[in-house]
Amino acid sequence: MKHSALILSENHETYSRLINILEKRFGTIEKYQSSDDLLKYTAQILPRLSPEDSGPLLLFIEYPLLAGISKHLDRYFSPTSYILVSFYTVCMLPAADCKNVSAYINTAMPEQETDFFLSRLENEIYNKTRLSMLQFEAMNFYEIGKTLSSEKDTLKLLDMIISSSLSLTSSDAGTIYLVVERENGNWSYVNNNTVSYDNRLLKFVISKNTSMDVKLETFIMPFSKNSISGYTVMSGKSLRIDDAYNIDAGLSYKHDRSFDSSTGYRTKSILSIPMKDNENNIMGVIQLINKKRFRNLSIDYSDEGALDSIITYDQNDDLIMNSLAGQAAVALKNSLLYRGMNNLLQEYKQQNNQLIALGKKILKAHEDERKRVAREIHDGPAQSVVNLALKLELCKRYIQISDYSKAAGEIDAVIGNVRSTAREIRTIIYDLKPSHLEDGLVSSLRNRLEAFSEDTEINATLETSGDDSKIEYYIASTVYNIVQEALNNIQKHALAHNVNVNLSVNESEITFIIRDDGKGFDISQPGQRKSSRLKGGFGLEGMHERVGLVQGKISIESAPGKGTSISVVIPLQ
Repeated sequence: MKHSALILSENHETYSRLINILEKRFGTIEKYQSSDDLLKYTAQILPRLSPEDSGPLLLFIEYPLLAGISKHLDRYFSPTSYILVSFYTVCMLPAADCKNVSAYINTAMPEQETDFFLSRLENEIYNKTRLSMLQFEAMNFYEIGKTLSSEKDTLKLLDMIISSSLSLTSSDAGTIYLVVERENGNWSYVNNNTVSYDNRLLKFVISKNTSMDVKLETFIMPFSKNSISGYTVMSGKSLRIDDAYNIDAGLSYKHDRSFDSSTGYRTKSILSIPMKDNENNIMGVIQLINKKRFRNLSIDYSDEGALDSIITYDQNDDLIMNSLAGQAAVALKNSLLYRGMNNLLQEYKQQNNQLIALGKKILKAHEDERKRVAREIHDGPAQSVVNLALKLELCKRYIQISDYSKAAGEIDAVIGNVRSTAREIRTIIYDLKPSHLEDGLVSSLRNRLEAFSEDTEINATLETSGDDSKIEYYIASTVYNIVQEALNNIQKHALAHNVNVNLSVNESEITFIIRDDGKGFDISQPGQRKSSRLKGGFGLEGMHERVGLVQGKISIESAPGKGTSISVVIPLQ
């Protein structure tokens, strides 16, 4: 590591021996005669120094100039960012107000004392470099922890985790694998004490490489101790590998060289860390590759000496990454919980909107049903009653003129009309709440079809299979009403001779098909759809609405001269 060193003296020639010694040990020494010039330079360079790449700044200050420099450094800079040494040609006493001075040296000291001083100085450089790096890592770790805990976007969170891991460990590349459920691919976790690996998989989700711009597709693999990531999860412990190409043959895991072979990359050192939360649940694996000798180094793997820039991961990296992986696991778990809650909220909103729409449909259905009943009464019994009144009035006149024969004839007609009107009223009441539904849907449909045949002289048949005894009333009522609408439509528009209703019931759904051999219509034409409506009833659109209310599906097939087929499927669960 090359250290930056500065010397401040009013007369450099006087201290040429010291300068020569320092240059032999530390390289070129920048010389200053003015305190102001030196302070300006330190103000520029100290904030930019990296503890890992250059270590602390070395400052050698002539004793008479020490006080001003010492106070300035103590006020504005961290003591780990520099090492301050004072020198003179005579004996000196340490300055009481200069507590940040690491050493005082007499330039006239013998050679053996010079070696001792330099050795002591190098120890000081090492200690301050390590302390500065720890402070740097702690500060980064704190900022990373804050950011991780506040990020709710899972993809951004994963990107932050891998970027932070590379930064904290000076890694060249890294990947993240997450545990997912085998059945649906949802993110999950494993616990070495409770969860089976059979229903879990490892999914490669993100990678970063500071030396190569390579984008990798996600993939899924089963758990196995033959892979480094799989072994990390299944053992629940971190792995440090010094050379991925020279792993002990007795170990179960091996490095997969396929990426290296296809890209020219060379994986050497590896650190694989389980992402374990506070409940010992493992969410995935952070795998770091090729720790760089210097943080900002970009490695050219086509260079024969590229591997010289790669060093092994140490215990400090292991400790830092285990802490980060723990925070990352908790943050990821919280992010997934947040996403799950957000999804539930969106589902709730969607269901709420569906309920509102369903409520509107139900209100519309009720209103349409009222209109239908009103129209049926108006067109049927109401007209019949008016007709009865007219006939009775005619009977009265015949009696008044003593034409009893004609009066008797009109009375017979009135009796027939009364009976017909009574049947119409019973049919309307029956359709509003079929009394036979309590005895089962099949029985109710059979009675309705028999009545339909009797009233219209259209041959109507019913075919059934399955048990209808467990069908809930609202579904049975929906089926009955759709069949009723179809029969009314057939009676008034189809000019059919035959109608067949086929009903099939199983544990999961009810299916029924209504076929007629009538004139049919072109279902693609809006005008034809309109003409297929019952007068005052629902028609085809009404059938769609009824089926939609019970989450069913309906399909209608028809063509001019080929009759009509209505197929409906309604779930029972």
